[in-house]
This record gives sequence, structure tokens and C-alpha cells, in this order.
Amino acid sequence: MVRIAMLAGLLLAVASCKTQYQPQTVQVTDPGPPQRVLPTIRVLDGGMTPRAPLRYRVPPGQRETLYIELARAEAMQAGSQAAQSGLPPIQLQVKMGPAEPTREGFIRHPVEISQVRVSKVAEKMSPAQREQVEASLARLLQIRGWSEMDVQGRIRRGEFEGADAVSPDMRALLGNIRSALLSVPFPDEPLGVRARWEVERKIQISGVWIDQVVTYHIERIRDGELDLQITARGTAAPQQIPSGRLEAYQSSVIGSASVRLAYFTPHSEAEATTQMRISQPTSMGDSRMIRVERRTAVALYPGTEAHEFEAEEEPAKPEDANVVTDPGQQQLKWYSP
Repeated sequence: MVRIAMLAGLLLAVASCKTQYQPQTVQVTDPGPPQRVLPTIRVLDGGMTPRAPLRYRVPPGQRETLYIELARAEAMQAGSQAAQSGLPPIQLQVKMGPAEPTREGFIRHPVEISQVRVSKVAEKMSPAQREQVEASLARLLQIRGWSEMDVQGRIRRGEFEGADAVSPDMRALLGNIRSALLSVPFPDEPLGVRARWEVERKIQISGVWIDQVVTYHIERIRDGELDLQITARGTAAPQQIPSGRLEAYQSSVIGSASVRLAYFTPHSEAEATTQMRISQPTSMGDSRMIRVERRTAVALYPGTEAHEFEAEEEPAKPEDANVVTDPGQQQLKWYSP
């Protein structure tokens, strides 16, 4: 009886609490996509004095236009058979901004690929090849989204639409440009001229997980602008990939950049070489070894250095993305026919 009386009293107390204290509705703000895993940054040499922390200071509301020019050649060999392919020189016009500070202190800005142009090298392609290239490039015009980076140049968050329609190789190429050439991650420590630091990260390219190390070397600092030499190396352990098994992988990048701390857009150039061996199963139950070598050239420059493009051309539409430009107007002079 005593236990029953105690239980009844407890139920009565809980019921009275429910009438006196109604549950409150709590509004939870959507935090958005999770922050990315930050790369590891190691200072190899702090450089000469005077030294100072290097930080981006892009003002709110800033809008910029970036031009990206790139080309790729690929050679593939499987036994006695060999083939060559590539991407003809193309130019992307990228709209960035307006810049908006976040409550975490990041710099947020929209990103949109507003124009795609193909070099006159495409005129040497067959109609079927050219149609295939142009249809693939037209998908780039569907990419738009936003990105957040901190004042040290590290990409913290981002969200993009339309990227799934683009080929994995192109997505990987644009991702590498964004992480290694577009924004430079700075360390916590102050730096001076001749400073060197490494940025280590794990990235995925065409289904391959790669350990990448990028080294930056300051050649000159003046008026909020840095002249840098950039080298990068990539390695990958043997692993399963969609087309078979990756047995060996190595890549190297050599480039330079002029980074403006008050702007998104740098002026950068780089050349990359990638070599890999892939073991691919055959219908006979055995496997064949495929060797692949790629060479890629990239140039980035702000829209202020391409007035003739911005003033004379309307943004391309997906249905007419086959805008052909004069290679003489491109930054990648060594690709002129």
C-alpha cells in the first residue's frame, strides 16, 4: 500500500508539472554544410625579416571576374596498343561575389561559370569529336553555388549545383585549381620574403585517393601582393578504382602565382604531369596493364586583364557554348596553332 501511495503521489506531481511548465519550441538555425577538414600546414622556413602574418582582407560586397584557361593531353598504352586524346584549350569565365562576411569570420561569395570558349584548335577536330567536346563543356555553364574561406585562405565550406553533370576528370581538375592555385592557405606564423611552407591534404581525383603536398615559396612581397613559386607532388597507394586496380601513381606540378590579398582572383600559371599504371580485368579472366600519362597546363588571371572578352562577348548559353576565340588573345600562348 505504501508503494502504491508513493507511485500515485509521483504521478500526481508529474501531471501537475505538465500543467505548470509547457514545453517550449526552440528555433534551431540550419548550420549549413559541414566545414571541410583543414589541410596540414608546416612552415619550412619563416623567411627574412621583417615578417608578418599573411591574411586575406576582401572587402564586403566585392565582385570579381576570373578567367581560367586550361588544356590537357593524354597518352594511353595497353600492351601493343596505344591511343592519344586530350582537351583542346578552353577558357572559362567565372563570376565571383559579392563578398559577404559570416558570423564565424569567413569570407563567403557566390560562384558561377558564366562563359565557356573553345580555342580554334577545335577546328582541326572532326565534327563528331567537336560536337562531343562542346556538349561536355556546355554542362559547365550549369555550375553555380557558393564558397567560404577563412582569412588564411583555407576553404571551409561550399555548395555547388550542376557539378554532377560534369565529367569526373573536369570536376577533379577544377577542384585542384581551387585548392592549390586560386586561394593560397597561409600558416599561423608570420612570414617574410623567401619563406617556404607545405600544405598537405588528401584529395580524390577520378575515384583515386591521393596524398598531395603543395610547397609555396615567397619571392617578393609588395603592397599586399605576393609573388610565389609553387610546386606540388602527389602519390597514391595501390587501391581499387572503378576501372580496375591502381598499381602505381605519381604526379608533379610546377607553377607560379601573384596573389592579391584584397582580392579573390590571383594571376597563376602551372603545368602538371601525371603518370599511373592500372591493372584491368579482361573477359578472358586475366588482366592487362594500362599505362596513362597526362600533361595539363592551366592559367588563371583576373578579368581586368581581359577587357576584350568582357566587353565584346555576351555570356554563352548551354545551347551555343561553342564560342570560338582567337588563340592570339589567350594567355596560353604556347597552344596557338
